Amino acid sequence: MRFVVLLASLVYCGNVVLCHEKELVEDLLNIIFKLKKNGSYGAGRLAVPAFTVTLSKDLTPQVNQIIKFDSVKTNIGGHYSPSTGIFTAPRNGLYMISATTRANGSNYLHCEMQVNGEMKEKLFGTSASTGTANAVLQLKKGDNVFIKKDHRGRENMMGKDWSMFSGCFIA
Repeated sequence: MRFVVLLASLVYCGNVVLCHEKELVEDLLNIIFKLKKNGSYGAGRLAVPAFTVTLSKDLTPQVNQIIKFDSVKTNIGGHYSPSTGIFTAPRNGLYMISATTRANGSNYLHCEMQVNGEMKEKLFGTSASTGTANAVLQLKKGDNVFIKKDHRGRENMMGKDWSMFSGCFIA
């Protein structure tokens, strides 16, 4: 029944589909494939890109180092690389990107969320507190998003899953 309602909506809203070109059609196809799989969020034909990764061990990052969150919890589509620490946007659209970094001990910790090397958000923590950034970003296919240590040295980041990085496609 849900499939029939969705199909009827697609036919009725034909003008909307033309206005938003392939993006709306891709979203509707994702919904159709999910409905066919009894509502599961499996990979499907056009999986919604999403990832959540954490830092497994304490780290003393070098100045300007990209943080490689190595413990992969979710990586639908495989667009996050634990070997580089970079999420690569697989298509144009809005993405929700979040990060939390926790300073280790009584040290300061300064990091940045960057897109293609351009700072978008800052993260700061001290004395075992966290710095958090949540951003809705308009990304283009191929854009690289990562968390990077800023220009300050001798700062420590707590691992053991206290520091994390995540994102997902929202529209």
